Amino acid sequence: MKPTHTSESLPIKVDFLTAEQLQQPGQIGLTIAPGRCDEDAKAVWQRDLQADLQRLKQDYGVNRLVCLLDAAEREFLGIPTLLEDAAALGMATENLPIEDDALPTSMDEFSALVDRVLAAVATGETVAIHCRGGGGRTGTLAAACLVKLGYDAEAAIATVQTVRTGALSVAAQREFVHQFARQQASLPISPQD
Repeated sequence: MKPTHTSESLPIKVDFLTAEQLQQPGQIGLTIAPGRCDEDAKAVWQRDLQADLQRLKQDYGVNRLVCLLDAAEREFLGIPTLLEDAAALGMATENLPIEDDALPTSMDEFSALVDRVLAAVATGETVAIHCRGGGGRTGTLAAACLVKLGYDAEAAIATVQTVRTGALSVAAQREFVHQFARQQASLPISPQD
């Protein structure tokens, strides 16, 4: 029989890239969907959205929540009001829907999100990124942030996998990080002010 995970039995956990890894004043964390209510191969999830959001805010100091779920997946997971509820607690929210086990559909939108996350981190914000399980899509974005900070793709992937067990297990997502790195390398270098 599968275990049932609730917000009480398994409080929401955020795995953070360290200050040494980021070399930034803020933090980037990886986590599961707050309030998630569904079943996967390993467990039944019956989480409480408000309890998870409160813990993210109070225990982890999250200022910005980056959601990689679309409205249909939030509905499926029982958290249709996730973004509004996070905003009501004073967290800034970002939303770039990416299908489960899939890749971002727009490199431009994805790159713009990486830039927004890093801009927040540069000002000292604590950013929590999540998808459903906090590994694939979440790991892809976290690794891309490291690439933008100067990591090569392999080092970025390895760093995220060290921080978040099971992250980036889908080969296509790891390849996307390499694609992102190639795209970043081909951009013209903007002159410094």
